[in-house]
Amino acid sequence: MRTLSVLTCLVAPAFAACQTPDVASKTNASLYILGLQDPFTGAFKVTPDGKPSLRACNGGVKGLKYLGYDKPIPHADKLKAFVLSCYDPKTGTFAEPGGQPDVTITSIGVMAAIEVGVPSKQIEKSLEYLKANAKSFDEIRIGAAALEALNMKPDWLPTWYKVCDEQLDDRGIAGEEDSFARDTASVLAVKLRLGVPLKELKNGDKMAEVLKAGQWKDGGYGRHGAEKSDFESTYRVMRTLMLMKAKPQDTVKMKAFLLSCGHKDGGFGVAPGEPSTMSGTYYYAAIMKWLDEGK
Repeated sequence: MRTLSVLTCLVAPAFAACQTPDVASKTNASLYILGLQDPFTGAFKVTPDGKPSLRACNGGVKGLKYLGYDKPIPHADKLKAFVLSCYDPKTGTFAEPGGQPDVTITSIGVMAAIEVGVPSKQIEKSLEYLKANAKSFDEIRIGAAALEALNMKPDWLPTWYKVCDEQLDDRGIAGEEDSFARDTASVLAVKLRLGVPLKELKNGDKMAEVLKAGQWKDGGYGRHGAEKSDFESTYRVMRTLMLMKAKPQDTVKMKAFLLSCGHKDGGFGVAPGEPSTMSGTYYYAAIMKWLDEGK
């Protein structure tokens, strides 16, 4: 069993002692995320010495949900107020405290707002901003996640879909040979997240097997030119496989890869050898949930 954090032992030693490695890791990860919450603002931080941010709030609330944390989020009212303080109702944009708005952070802000209970109608002006400003594929990819959170499918989505289709070759595959699974999954997820049926995607009936075949030897997935898998790439592929109702080729090896990125503080790094962060712990929580679904 993985070494339990000091905090876990203090809070629930008897309970934690009888847990399986997977369950113990989830318990510790929940405690790590809760430890990143700032009690004064209610917001979460990416690292213990970092500043409260929208990114961390989105990851923190989602991560706790994925880990099975079934208690009310502490300081929920302050957390909601923090998220709304980052929103400009005149422009429909979000920005980190002291920062400037852009498509990425506005999309993350939309997701965070929905997670903390802000009604979608209150922030629907963000749609106008995303329509006018999301042009590149990476902007559209994150914008699609915001639309999914809002549960909205505006009539201008075909413009985004065209950009997605331009990323794929005749086989329906994107990217370089060593990262085709990550890059292809990133494209497919845009349409799948917004409810486009798998059969309407280019070679959609074959894509799950294509993504499975791209799993790296260490159990995860990685980016072009990298020597080892990372959580962000693995998350992208797993998000798409989940939407396809499919599993990776080797789930045991993937779980081993995930656990190899864990630390005694209960958190996870974004790759082996990397320090614990909210991002790494959120990715761990989401991927483990998708691996465990349907058991």
